[in-house]
Amino acid sequence: MKSRLMSSAGLLLWGALAVAAPTPDANAIRAIDAAEKDGALELAIQGSRPPSYSVFKLQDPPRLVVDLAGADVSAVASPVPVGKGGVVSVSTAQYQDERSAVGRVIVALDGPRRYEVTPRGDAVVVRVLGPDGATATAPVAPKPAVQAEPRARKATEPLQAARAERSGAAEPAPAPAATESRGGEDDHVVAHRVDEAKARKPARAVTAVRPGEDRLVLATDGDVARIEIIELRDPARLALDLHGVARAPRGAVQLDGPFSQVRFGKDAGKVRVVLDATGSLPAYEVRRVRGGIAVVAGARTARASSPAQAKPSPSARPERTAEAAAEPAHASRARISDVRFTSDGGQARIQIAGKAPYVIARPDPRTVVLTLDGAELPKALERSLDTTAFKGPVMMVSSFNQPGTGQVRIVASLRGKAIDRIVETRDGYAWTLSEAGESPKVEASEAQAAGFAAEAPSFALSGAPQARGYTGRRITLDFHDIEIRNLLRLIADVSKKNIVVADDVSGKVTVSLRNVPWDQALDLVLRSKGLGKEVMGNVIRIAKFEDIAKEQKARADAAKELIPLVPLKVRIIPVNFARANDMSARVKDILSERGSVSTDERTNVLIVKDIEDNLIRAEQLVRNLDTETPQVLIESRIVEASKNFNRAIGIQWGGNASFTQATNNPLGVSFPHNAAAAGAAGQSPNDGTASTPNYAVNLPAAIGQGAGGGIGFVFGSANGAFNLNLRLSALENSGVVKTISAPKIATLDNKEATIGQGISIPFSQTSASGVNTTFIEAKLELKVTPHVSQDGSILLKIRASNNAANPQLTGANGQPSISKREAETEVLVKDGETTVIGGIYTRQMSSHRSEVPFLGKLPLIGYFFRSTTDEDDVTELLIFITPRILNRQATIAAGR
Repeated sequence: MKSRLMSSAGLLLWGALAVAAPTPDANAIRAIDAAEKDGALELAIQGSRPPSYSVFKLQDPPRLVVDLAGADVSAVASPVPVGKGGVVSVSTAQYQDERSAVGRVIVALDGPRRYEVTPRGDAVVVRVLGPDGATATAPVAPKPAVQAEPRARKATEPLQAARAERSGAAEPAPAPAATESRGGEDDHVVAHRVDEAKARKPARAVTAVRPGEDRLVLATDGDVARIEIIELRDPARLALDLHGVARAPRGAVQLDGPFSQVRFGKDAGKVRVVLDATGSLPAYEVRRVRGGIAVVAGARTARASSPAQAKPSPSARPERTAEAAAEPAHASRARISDVRFTSDGGQARIQIAGKAPYVIARPDPRTVVLTLDGAELPKALERSLDTTAFKGPVMMVSSFNQPGTGQVRIVASLRGKAIDRIVETRDGYAWTLSEAGESPKVEASEAQAAGFAAEAPSFALSGAPQARGYTGRRITLDFHDIEIRNLLRLIADVSKKNIVVADDVSGKVTVSLRNVPWDQALDLVLRSKGLGKEVMGNVIRIAKFEDIAKEQKARADAAKELIPLVPLKVRIIPVNFARANDMSARVKDILSERGSVSTDERTNVLIVKDIEDNLIRAEQLVRNLDTETPQVLIESRIVEASKNFNRAIGIQWGGNASFTQATNNPLGVSFPHNAAAAGAAGQSPNDGTASTPNYAVNLPAAIGQGAGGGIGFVFGSANGAFNLNLRLSALENSGVVKTISAPKIATLDNKEATIGQGISIPFSQTSASGVNTTFIEAKLELKVTPHVSQDGSILLKIRASNNAANPQLTGANGQPSISKREAETEVLVKDGETTVIGGIYTRQMSSHRSEVPFLGKLPLIGYFFRSTTDEDDVTELLIFITPRILNRQATIAAGR
């Protein structure tokens, strides 16, 4: 039945086309074979070396996604229609950057189907079985007690039979478990999350059920500290596990709307509340309210099966249908501006900037999908973040827009079983995932940030190259006092492995394992009997643990004794970014006593001499340490602004009066016969009594050419006996000066850089030895030392100065003074952001008035005896800094 994809049988048409030559270290996917076997379709993905892969299943439309770590699928034709065996078509996609490569194989299915994925030498075999819910065809195990497929089992709802008996209706029979199922969890579980809160008064009983217009309230006699929210399928229902609650109402409560009824079941330490959905599970929200728990949904009315029934409310809001939810509402979509991954110890945190209604689902045990409804993600954020270098349960995080639905999906691919928790923050959501048994932290420090592994297309979810724990075929073992040798033979038949058992391995064992991988079952059996194993290709050797330990120790001692006899080799290791002299000290630490290392400064290489194993370790150490150093461009703006205002108002007036014969009006007495009076505030004296001009009040404004203005009046008599002169003057000046200096400099991480421009002013100093001339610098200077942190922030040690000569202030010898403007600080700035490191604001205001005593203070008349001057000077200095990492992508990849 087996045929090539490009053969005339027409199963699949994929060939090893030499379109793009894979990199030497890549797993080159040469072809994909298809064959029908045992009523199922097998797809064998042929590679050049044993694969490292991850698999997850997607819906709408149904498809299987196989991600091959470090693989190149560019030589395989895509897409190719199939149209049989439950497979519609097969396509490929290649994601690659400077650090890693992921080859993706997408198998489009004609509906929900079960599947198996197993490694076979250098190939990955995808076995597509019957429809989801049908009886699986599986090979018959050599012993009746060993089942190659897990038995069909009921949903893991506590005391299901008790609930069915109380409600009067039998629980619908669930579909058989899929081959790739959750180990100890229900195959019907769609989503599972936990809501924990501090309980002041712990609840012990559910006292009543209160159906309402748009909610269902479960009244309790206290607070429920832990609520498990479980979404189930086939049939659709919502289960709430109330921990610490021991009592609940008897019988079911009938409802109208999206939920048909609510049932109760008791288990050890908790009560389960089951809400059966009328059709598909509607949108809902579980809230903690005063006096109980509320399940809120759109447009639902409820009636109790008890005598008091609630009537439907005409004001209930219509529930949004699935079709309406699928309609894109681009204008009203919430914008998701960022999706960022951080790691703190063993926990992972996905920070989402933006808010929208969300649902968390688990399509398979190692995939968690967060769906944001009515949201939109920028094209630049449709990507995959490779997080394999971090500790924690998450291997890869992918974010993309779901076409035609107005949804944004964020997929986390897991190493194993994990607990997730999502909380709302000021800017969006914090989604925390931790390994089972650990409590997720709501706030995690951003100690490390993941970089881009590839940009994902908008139509596909992203998986992750995972280091799988137990990948064997799931089996069920139920034996009492079986000989361990017979049990090992059964496991050998199921696993298709060759098992060699030592002579001293004997005894009996009792096992009761259900739906566990065969390799996990083997480890459990061996551990219970104090046995160990050695895997050599397709052969597993089993012996006592102490015997294997002694053999390994003997081999290690023998290898250690052979080290002095191993010939030394020489390897030249080039160093690209660092200096070979700096690297030699670190390489010397991992060499043996016979090893040595020297450097060549001209070619910047390390010459290492040692045994082959140490040479490999030394080269790997150099490759990890010899990474591209971040290069930072620092842009600075030094803005100086000054504003001045000056206003002056002055007056000058005076005159003369003569009683003399010259003016024909003498006084007519012998003494004084003549009398004269004139203003004495002028500049030059006249006959000792008056001044020229004859001002009595001389308080002018400083007017002149290009400044201010004035007007003069002269009043006199016909004979010149009486004269009056009046001059009014006013002055107002205002000005604005703005100076912008923009020094810019680039430097390496942790290296100080300086840039400056200015002049040197000579100063003469006289001493006993003579006249010495020194130079004082007045210049614009920027001195900075950057440090790039792991998350892309930049720590800057900055000293900025803008010193200039001030000719208005001079020394004794006429040298100008130096006006200094300086700032020195340390700041932490994100890449590309701008910060103000300092600012100086000064304002000088003055008011001056000159007046004739007593007369200047008189109302109204006083204006003729005084002048006023007002000044207002403002100066402002601001310093802006903008750092940018020039080689950010290269340094992110090198940091991992």
